[in-house]
Amino acid sequence: MFCTQCGKEAAPDAHFCSNCGRVVAVQFVQQPVADPRYAPQMYPVNRVQNHIRTLGILWIVVGCLRVLAIGWLWFVGREIVPSILGTMVPNFAIGAPLSRLVEGGLAFASVLIVVQAALAFFAGWGLLERQSWARIVAIIAAVLSLWHIPFGTALGIYTLWVLLPASSENEFRSLARV
Repeated sequence: MFCTQCGKEAAPDAHFCSNCGRVVAVQFVQQPVADPRYAPQMYPVNRVQNHIRTLGILWIVVGCLRVLAIGWLWFVGREIVPSILGTMVPNFAIGAPLSRLVEGGLAFASVLIVVQAALAFFAGWGLLERQSWARIVAIIAAVLSLWHIPFGTALGIYTLWVLLPASSENEFRSLARV
């Protein structure tokens, strides 16, 4: 491992350069070179590069879970709510409007979950495919999932931690496919 400031070779377990004092305890990876005459260069492993695959997989899993939630809401709205309201409210004239109101609320919630599931799928697929637009979509999905306590909050914070800093934007641009 070499110091990035002065170029002097540092011991493999050193945390600081013995020549200039700069921190050298950074993980490095060797990049392949097209021409073997040139010595391989060492580049630091980037945060986005380390976490982008994990984020993509997690967002696809979240999309699948939200699709399951849509199925659950459909079942509850079509089967359980009408039967409960029919037994609890003996007067059908009062139960029918109440049932329609509850079904309307469940339909609205289903539409929101469909949008969030689609956003999660697009974010996950885009991150795995290194699409240039995926960073913005994942940040939007992360902000919207912050209120899904505890797992959505954790995924939202993790996504924002990886993708939100300005240095992450530059790094993602270098990784993204045009």
